[in-house]
Amino acid sequence: MEGPGAEPGSIISHRYYKVYTSQNFDKMAFKTVKKKSDNYDDIESLFRDLPTHDIQSLYSHQADIIRDYQEKAISKTDVAIELPTGSGKTLVGLLIAEFRRRKDNYRVLYLCPTKQLVNQVVETSNSSYGIKCIAFTGSHRYFKEKDKYAYNNGEAIAVTTYSSLFNINPWFEKPNIIILDDAHTSENYISSCWSLSVFRSRDSNIYRALIDTIKDNISYASYNKLINDDLDYFDRDLVEKFPSPKLFQAKERIFDCLSTYLDDHADLKYQWSMIKDHLDACQFYYSWNEILIRPLIPPSLSNKQFESAAQRIFMSATLGKGGDLERITGINSFYKIPIPAGWEKQGLGRRFFMFPSLSLEQSELVRLLEEFLKLNNRTVFLVSSEDQVKSLRSQIKSIDSNIEFFTAYDIEESKSNFVNSKKAAIVLANRFDGIDFAGDQSRLLFLIGLPYASNLQEKFLQSRMNASIIFNDRNRTRLIQAIGRCTRSPKDYSAICVFGEKDLSEWLLLKNKRKYLHPELQAEIEFGIDNSSDIDFNSFFDNFREFINQTDDWKNADRNIIELRNDAIQTNLEGADQLEKAAKHEVDFQYAYWYKDYLKCFSIVDNVISSLDGGPELRGYRAFWNYQAGSIAHLLFIDTQKPIYKETSEKYLEKLVKICPSATWSRFITKIDSESSIDTNLISNIEYLQQFLNWKKISQTQSYFKYLKNIEEFINNNDLENMNLHVGELLGFKCENPGSNAAPDPYWISSDDLIIVFEDKLYENSDGEISVEHIRQATHHEDWIKENVKEVSAQCKIITVFVSNRTKVTEEGRLFGKKLKYWNYSDFKNFCIEIISLGREYSRYYNGVNDSNWKDYFIDEFLKRKLSPAEIIKSLRDFDSL
Repeated sequence: MEGPGAEPGSIISHRYYKVYTSQNFDKMAFKTVKKKSDNYDDIESLFRDLPTHDIQSLYSHQADIIRDYQEKAISKTDVAIELPTGSGKTLVGLLIAEFRRRKDNYRVLYLCPTKQLVNQVVETSNSSYGIKCIAFTGSHRYFKEKDKYAYNNGEAIAVTTYSSLFNINPWFEKPNIIILDDAHTSENYISSCWSLSVFRSRDSNIYRALIDTIKDNISYASYNKLINDDLDYFDRDLVEKFPSPKLFQAKERIFDCLSTYLDDHADLKYQWSMIKDHLDACQFYYSWNEILIRPLIPPSLSNKQFESAAQRIFMSATLGKGGDLERITGINSFYKIPIPAGWEKQGLGRRFFMFPSLSLEQSELVRLLEEFLKLNNRTVFLVSSEDQVKSLRSQIKSIDSNIEFFTAYDIEESKSNFVNSKKAAIVLANRFDGIDFAGDQSRLLFLIGLPYASNLQEKFLQSRMNASIIFNDRNRTRLIQAIGRCTRSPKDYSAICVFGEKDLSEWLLLKNKRKYLHPELQAEIEFGIDNSSDIDFNSFFDNFREFINQTDDWKNADRNIIELRNDAIQTNLEGADQLEKAAKHEVDFQYAYWYKDYLKCFSIVDNVISSLDGGPELRGYRAFWNYQAGSIAHLLFIDTQKPIYKETSEKYLEKLVKICPSATWSRFITKIDSESSIDTNLISNIEYLQQFLNWKKISQTQSYFKYLKNIEEFINNNDLENMNLHVGELLGFKCENPGSNAAPDPYWISSDDLIIVFEDKLYENSDGEISVEHIRQATHHEDWIKENVKEVSAQCKIITVFVSNRTKVTEEGRLFGKKLKYWNYSDFKNFCIEIISLGREYSRYYNGVNDSNWKDYFIDEFLKRKLSPAEIIKSLRDFDSL
């Protein structure tokens, strides 16, 4: 287009030409093309050029790790870096990321567990470190084009969640470097990509359809429990395993069931799509609350973006020595950079522990919570379930309606609203990783629970296989993560008030657990226990104020903690060397399983078992791998029909039951005669007893002994029904006392195939005869049990026992009582006194709810003392012999 005055051949007018050549021309200057790489020789040189705020230099341990990485690990594919909570691992990870981005023009992906942590890392990196990071959260459909361009061209570090990479269709194409922050907490974030969780409450139709699909391969009693809406607490918490050979046989029915139900289920169909072609390589766990189908170890390298990275860097608060990181991540080996020397004794910041339940009653605990909330500006609560979040919201608002209440969702974008509040409380459920409340952001942390078993597989291995040893490192790390939320620097300090649940109390109160903790933490806990024992309400309040105000009295106390720390020694976890050796083979086994190479699985599994050869602490996990070996041999037999595999399968499964008699679920795939093994009812009782004692807070000795004293009072007062009920519980029976007129007195349930039901009669005159009418009543108890106790099997053995202070009976009474057993009251009372004494021994040896040594010890003790269900019944007289 030519205008007036345009020069010949010009496409713009002279007027427009003047505009573009005027004094304003410099505003339209072209941008300078940036160099594709920076010639930094080392990461520390890069750090010195960054526009950092408030960071004058690196800590010595940060510099040491960075040098170790650059000198020895920069060319390694998988690198694990250990930096404890609060020691600055995020800065180390971002410096490595920025160096590789600039030096090699690499696409760098930085993974965090949650959106909140993504935003926290990005905000800190951009504002404090001068390192350009971009947050990628939510659906990739909403990612900005300029942000995608910056990542793909290596112009900025992409920070996102684990789930953004570990899913069916990750957007991030071919990252060169992947940095996994908080890798020690990543198990569920990674494995969830290959985990199908069906919850009874949320997915009731799918749950019931799956249970109906497998009902022919589980016991009648188990099926009845699963469909019973009124099951009690203990049975709801029990986790069982659907045997792998049965899963292999039923996989087509399971496939059809889930494909039908999940086709239009937005939340579950993606997880289902990741495992549906690999069902035989998965484990199937079920409980009253949930069904979980997942591989034993997440096959993370089947994710192409993850597998193809030039380097994967795992930032962890602990590397441990038991192979836990390998099992969590699906990587069979790492180049590991441990924390430099100097951290063996000293920790970060100071914690003052308070254990109010060691001295105060429940009503006083509630009042103490109220007073602490009034005194403190911003309080953090860590709990283990969402139900506790709701409960605390109501409780806190009832204390003071002006207290602002926050949850994890409220600080997902930023925690500034909480930090800037004058009076606030935040309650976090199952969130103990990475959320920091340094300095004055919060000086008071309430610990009310820890998620020691965060999925059904962990629960099963700990409670049913006596294999809690493989989670000791993981559980210890969870605890350390939790207590470090409010102490983020050497001079930081925070009070920690433990209103702990049972699992939490184990690690803090039991000496045999504390010995595995860092010396500084051991000393802080020991000081806290001593200063929480035998004190009154006001003393807790006064001690808290002394600590918060950092008075001279507290400074003297701090010196005492340092003395305790210097004397403390951290003990290595038992079996760690063997577990670490086995981990590589376990990971290789899972990949062979995933890709249906059963022969390779078969050749690997013996390497796992031989690596686990060691002390009794490894027995449960070794038994589990004998189960895996038997399952693989069984699959090979089905595939080839070669008898050698069938024989081998039976050999491994026999070893499983011999090593771990409590593996009753495995009897569905073995021909082992139950009579030749330890009484399965005894095993069931001991397992139940261990859970029951945990519920009774056995680790809090004073509280537990009060419970035993109450039972003694029932004995002293001849309260027969109550002593009957509670002594049965101390023997590991699940006990009920119906209380109605037509019902029996207490009954004791062992497993699902034995019930001992009582008729308790104390007469004023012990010289008379037992009433025929009372004998008739007792003969109907068996019918009542069959009619009203639905969770036991149809083949359940029911023993009716008449307890009385009378020893005489008429001929008519003998006739009616032919099927009854008799227990003389005087003998029964002495028996109860003996069990109270045994109950004190429980406390002496107790070392945690899933401690296999405790379980084995008391199996032996029950056998020696003839306290197994079979021996108790055997010791009773037949009624017609009176």
